Amino acid sequence: MLENGRISTKQLAILVIYFIIGDMLLILPSLTAAASKQDAWLSGGIGFLIGWPIAWFLFRFSRIFPNLTIIEYNRRLLGKWIGGIISIFYLYYFLTTVSILIREAGDFLTTQIFTNTPMNAIHLILIIILVWGVKSGVETIARTAETFFPLYFLLFVSLFILLIPQAQLIRLQPVLGGGILPTIRGSFYTCTFSFCELCSLLMLFPRVISSNHTERDYLLGVFFGGMAICSTILLTVLVIGPNLASIHLYATYISAQKINIGNFVQRVEAILALNWIISTYFKSVLDLYAFLLATAQFFKLRDYRSLSVPTGMILFGLAFTVTPNVVYFNKVVDYYIFWDVTCALGIPMLLYIVYLFRKNKLLTPR
Repeated sequence: MLENGRISTKQLAILVIYFIIGDMLLILPSLTAAASKQDAWLSGGIGFLIGWPIAWFLFRFSRIFPNLTIIEYNRRLLGKWIGGIISIFYLYYFLTTVSILIREAGDFLTTQIFTNTPMNAIHLILIIILVWGVKSGVETIARTAETFFPLYFLLFVSLFILLIPQAQLIRLQPVLGGGILPTIRGSFYTCTFSFCELCSLLMLFPRVISSNHTERDYLLGVFFGGMAICSTILLTVLVIGPNLASIHLYATYISAQKINIGNFVQRVEAILALNWIISTYFKSVLDLYAFLLATAQFFKLRDYRSLSVPTGMILFGLAFTVTPNVVYFNKVVDYYIFWDVTCALGIPMLLYIVYLFRKNKLLTPR
């Protein structure tokens, strides 16, 4: 068997929270504010309301064949050739997502914290840690996530408490001042980047120990992750205003720099940076795990771990070419929405329709 590791439903919920927050902790407030200005918080809420059913659909879709991954779904429902083409599509999606996350981490760390450090050094360190994580197996990844979660939660709540004195409700006015269309457009970023990308977990669900409350714990993770990301958008707009939030790619980091309690507690934005690194790491390592396991299943290999080092070498080069600069990234991000929707809704719905037509044949014992 390619993967013998098993994780609990509690660990699944924690991984879902990390995954939804992920890199969007820093970037999403800027994207939504650029689209809907002071109504970015409404965009976040609408995106959450749209994203919740998407996350639920992905879980219910995975229950059709609980022990199969999306790659095995493709082969079983669409056959060797058509299923193989769609599987290659998912392989490219997983690999590209990991490379973009690595590039995002490199851009942020070299522009905001390690300004004199070459980006290739940051990328190399990140890739080594990612490869180490996937080689350790899914159980180790889940246990590590569970270990870090109390610290992550404490730092997250502390950051919000420290920022409340800087919040001003007047920055949310006028409500719907630009109309409903920009607000809806801004919601697309939340529902796709935070929720549609959960389709990577279609490679992880078969490893979850099934119980009577698996779906409940999963949806609780979706809820808390969604609330965290919506609260981040709201607080960012309240602290620095919609105009500043829309022009800074790392708007949340800029707002964290505003913390000042009695001229004593200052410059604690490193709390936010640490939380962002933690959530981005777990999102990256799950996407990398999805790619490696999918590749091994596609080529019918015995173990996916042997692919980890070669894939790391590919990622080192791909992270530089996938997006050459921040300006290019800001343009491409609008098109990436359609890719996420295709992988999370388009293809799974197609597979589900095929399953309905072939249900009797597929369920017949061979």
